[in-house]
Parts: sequence; structure tokens; C-alpha cells
Amino acid sequence: MTRDITPAGSPATGAVDEAFAEVRASFDRFCLAAGIEALGTMMEADVTAACGPRHGRYAERRAHRWGRTRGRIGFHGGKIEVERPRVRGVDGREVTIPSWERRRRRTGSVAGR
Repeated sequence: MTRDITPAGSPATGAVDEAFAEVRASFDRFCLAAGIEALGTMMEADVTAACGPRHGRYAERRAHRWGRTRGRIGFHGGKIEVERPRVRGVDGREVTIPSWERRRRRTGSVAGR
């Protein structure tokens, strides 16, 4: 048999390429979701350190929870929006959340944007 019966650009090659593209997109979504969840956990730990446990009342707290806001961080060369907690000190000024600031500085984002 000297004749090639597989057509150039066979459907099998296209199917494999398509499947690989789907796996890669799925993995990117997984990494994004895992990263956002990890960042959220770290921010919540920082807020708890400053404010104490949710709905807790004690005199030693340095700050109060003050709602949530949207911020932007870098991901794959672009920016994504992430919801982050806001914290106000007992003097009324906004308190920075260390884990958010570290991530924001690494990606070159602007605070609150």
C-alpha cells in the first residue's frame, strides 16, 4: 500500500486541537477561581485580624468592617474585577488590607480600581 488514505487536515487532528483548547480554557478558569478564592481567604484573615470576628464586640479592635467594593487585579496580561472588603479604623480612615495591597502592587493595579 503506497497510497495515503488519510485526508490532509483530518477531522481527528481538528478534534484533538479543539479538545486541547477546551481543556486549556477550563484549566485557566480553574486557576482563576482558585486564585480568587485564595485571595478572598487571605483578605478575610487580614480583616479578622484588624476587626475581630464578625459581629464580635470587644474594646481592643483597631477597625470596623465597612462593606465591600470592587477592585481590579492583573490576570494573564489583563485586568479582572474582584470584590474586596473595606475596613475603617476607629479614627474613621480607611485601613489597607495587607493581602490586597501585596497583590495589587505585584500586578501594578491602582487601589480600588
